[in-house]
Amino acid sequence: MNEQEILSYLEQDRVLRIDMIEAIKRGGAKVLYAAPDAVLLTKRERFCLVVSDTVEAGMRALKTVPEGFRLFVAHNEPSRDAVFKTFPNINHASACWQAYYAGKDPIPVPDVCEIKPFPLEQVPFLMSVYDPDGNPARYEEGVKRGDVLAAYADGELAGFIGFHGDGSGGMLEVLPKFRRRGIGSALEIALHNLALSRGWTPYGQIYTTNDASRKLQESLGMTISDGAIYWMYEEE
Repeated sequence: MNEQEILSYLEQDRVLRIDMIEAIKRGGAKVLYAAPDAVLLTKRERFCLVVSDTVEAGMRALKTVPEGFRLFVAHNEPSRDAVFKTFPNINHASACWQAYYAGKDPIPVPDVCEIKPFPLEQVPFLMSVYDPDGNPARYEEGVKRGDVLAAYADGELAGFIGFHGDGSGGMLEVLPKFRRRGIGSALEIALHNLALSRGWTPYGQIYTTNDASRKLQESLGMTISDGAIYWMYEEE
C-alpha cells in the first residue's frame, strides 16, 4: 500500500485514528506494516500505533515490531486484543477518547491572560508541577521548538500547555490560585491556533473516566470519538 492508500484506510474513522493520520502527514512516523485490514506505525519515541479490522489482522501486523518496543497505542478493541495476545508481558490498557478540531481558521483567544512561548529557564518548575520524574532534556527540546505555551496573569506565570511527544495537545496545567478564570480554555485555544499555523490538525486525548475534560473539549468545538484508543504497556 502506498501512502495515499494507507491514509484512505485510516480516514475510514478519522476521529479515532487522527493521531495516526497526523503522524504520517507531519512526517513523524515510519510505516512498519500496511494491508487492507491493518496498519502499524512507529514513532520516534519508540512506541507503536496500530489499528486492525480483526484480532488476526492485528497479530499479523504486530509480528513486524522490532525488538525494544514495549509501548503500544491500539485504535480499537481488535487491535487492543491483538497486542495482548502477541505480547503477553503487556498487561495494562488505559482507554482514551480522541478529540480533534475540524476547523481551519484560528479561534479568537479569550482576553483572560497573556500567552507567550514558555521560558526555557522555567522548565524545572514545569516538571515539578506536571512530571517530576520526567526527562528534563525532552521538555527542554519541546520548549526550544516552541511547542510549549505559558499563560501569565497578574504578572505571574499562571499555567502552561504544550504538545506531547506524539504530537497531541496536552500538558495543560493551571496553577490553583488562577483557576476558574477561563485560563485553561484560553491556553487550549492558543495551542489549537499554534497547530493550525503549522498546517496541523489540532487533536488530543481524554481519559474515558474524565467527563469534565470531555465537556471542556466539546465546549471548544472539538469532535470526540465514539470509540476509544488504548495506551498499552507493562505495569509491574
